[in-house]
Amino acid sequence: MRLISVVRVLPVLALAAASASTAVAGGNQGSFHLLGATGLYPADASADGRVVAGYNTGSFWYWTADTGLVSIGGISPSGGGAGTAGISYDGTRIGLTVINPANGKTEGAYYDVASAQTTLAGNFGFSCDLSGMSCWGLSGDGTTMVGLGWHNMCGARAFKQSAAGGLVDLGTSVPGRSTRANGCDFDGNVIAGWQDLSSGFRQGAVWQNGVQRLITSNTGAAVGEANAVTGDGNWVIGLGSSSNNFLGWRWSQATGYIALPASPIPTLPRCFPTGISDDGSRIVMFYRTGTPPATAGEGYLWVNGTITPLETVAAQAGIALTPDIRMALPLGMSADGYTIVGTARTATGIQGFILDLPRPAPPCPADLNGDGEVAAQDLAALLSAWGSAKSNADLNGDGNVGAPDLAVLLSAWGVCK
Repeated sequence: MRLISVVRVLPVLALAAASASTAVAGGNQGSFHLLGATGLYPADASADGRVVAGYNTGSFWYWTADTGLVSIGGISPSGGGAGTAGISYDGTRIGLTVINPANGKTEGAYYDVASAQTTLAGNFGFSCDLSGMSCWGLSGDGTTMVGLGWHNMCGARAFKQSAAGGLVDLGTSVPGRSTRANGCDFDGNVIAGWQDLSSGFRQGAVWQNGVQRLITSNTGAAVGEANAVTGDGNWVIGLGSSSNNFLGWRWSQATGYIALPASPIPTLPRCFPTGISDDGSRIVMFYRTGTPPATAGEGYLWVNGTITPLETVAAQAGIALTPDIRMALPLGMSADGYTIVGTARTATGIQGFILDLPRPAPPCPADLNGDGEVAAQDLAALLSAWGSAKSNADLNGDGNVGAPDLAVLLSAWGVCK
């Protein structure tokens, strides 16, 4: 892989970063952010929601509450590129699409937040107009990219790429037809996307260790493209089709196809699931018609079978929004299921939004490494964070890791109950 330097910074991002996003605070640390500039599309979030990645009308960016919007270059879908932004669970690595300076064509790339370096992912040696390759998703561990790469005669192929495995063509099961990968699990072994049928219909597809499986309804009818996968690769979600009344769906190898609820709004009949939490209990989706604009729809959160409008979800969390805000186009969700990002309709136009819901208290907060007990490794983690203002080792919530937190940890010593 090759390192490149991306220096393209758009004025709209500089303006947005200079003017802080509008934030509405809620109870128990919940908040809502409007990003303050039109044409911003938040697309994915780190596992804890602290880092958000997205794109604008020309390039890609990331956002945190401390930094605001930070441009990372590249060429966005609305700027003539393709694909979307992906981000690792820890928020340190971002997948994007850039222009390869060697051939002038688009190519997927990894952006390292700490070093601000961009690393090209490679290509198949072909292109279709400007497009050579594009990033559509990033694994949770940040090591694997998935997306679309062009072959000869503008034939698209789903791909996966990693430093360990190189660039892999996932192929097609319908001769002469295209495929694309939209997302993958934590380590890149289970990949979701679509297979173009001879009719032109994009059928949902799942690749497990490189082997493709097409998704059908319980009647055997083809359903629409798969969009996202849980971190463990167990659950996949995707779009409906005319064969299942455009119901969204979730699928696992154990259960097969399960339909998501029909739209509660008759004029918005089509369901578009876009994100699922790692435990499979929370799915973010929107309902809309089959015609533009996408922001004419309505966003919902599915929790264990029940759907609720995103505005109601915010209100139930103690986050009060003005009546003009409609979170119409949720595009992604953190792996823990509590940060939802996308595009909203507002009285001042279409804006990117970040809905950060209060997270339930962990059952054993002093278990800093999550191994089920409070022991020497947790003590070491606390001591390494000593004096830090922002760390999960701040066990008493006073904004600083110090002696009171050490006392909390020692009092919880042993196996979590």
